[in-house]
This record gives sequence, C-alpha cells and structure tokens, in this order.
Amino acid sequence: MEMIRVSGQQGVPVTVSNGDVILGFDQQKFAKLAAKFAGPKRPPLGILAADAEEYLAKHPEKAEKVPAGTKGVYIGKVRPQTVAAGHDLKPGDIITSFAGKRVRTMAALDQMVDTLKAGDKATAKFIRDGKDHSVVLQF
Repeated sequence: MEMIRVSGQQGVPVTVSNGDVILGFDQQKFAKLAAKFAGPKRPPLGILAADAEEYLAKHPEKAEKVPAGTKGVYIGKVRPQTVAAGHDLKPGDIITSFAGKRVRTMAALDQMVDTLKAGDKATAKFIRDGKDHSVVLQF
C-alpha cells in the first residue's frame, strides 16, 4: 500500500530515499542518488539574500553607498557556523562575482555554489560600504 501511495505504481520496483522516488531501474537517477550520499557533505554558504538590483530599488536608503546599477546578491543575514560566517561576509554586503563569474541573481549564485564539493575553494568579490573586496571561501 505504501508503494502505491508514494508512486502510484503497482507492478514495478520502487525505490524511495529522502522523498526521492525512482520507478523501475533508472540508472541515471540511481547515479544521482548515489552521488548525493557519497563522500563528505559540502558545508552551506549560509546566506539569506535577495537580488541586489531588486532589493535596492525597494530600499533606496540602503543604496546610498552602492554604485548605481550594481547587480549581484544583497546579503540580508548570515547564518552562524557556515562558510559565509567563517569568512566574515556580513549583512549589507553585495556579492558581485563568484568563482570568476559575474553574479547577477541569487538563483545564479545558488547554481554556482551547487557545483562545489567539500574542500573546494572559490573567490567571492563583494561590495561593502561602497568599496570592492574579495575573499577566498573554503567549502
């Protein structure tokens, strides 16, 4: 009954792991699932953020020290015991570049971070108080 509830299927093998449902023998999905659980976990970047252009348009008082037309990711909060906290990123910083690529949106930054593994390093360029800074983040 559980198999039917989760997958809607009755006659094929069903594999369920952490909410992921695999019907039959799907080699690509099994490989993805194996990679997800293999090796050490990459620590999270640990920021709560928004697209800077959109955020600054809604909060002009925060945009005073930021060069006009700045695109990137505006950091609203930094979670403790994360990569960002360990490398002194702070609320109000705007990440403009990550791993040598321009950052324009939070979605783009998420995609870039998702490509990293535990132990990888990436340089983040950011604006703080109107000045450019950079930091090498160790994941």
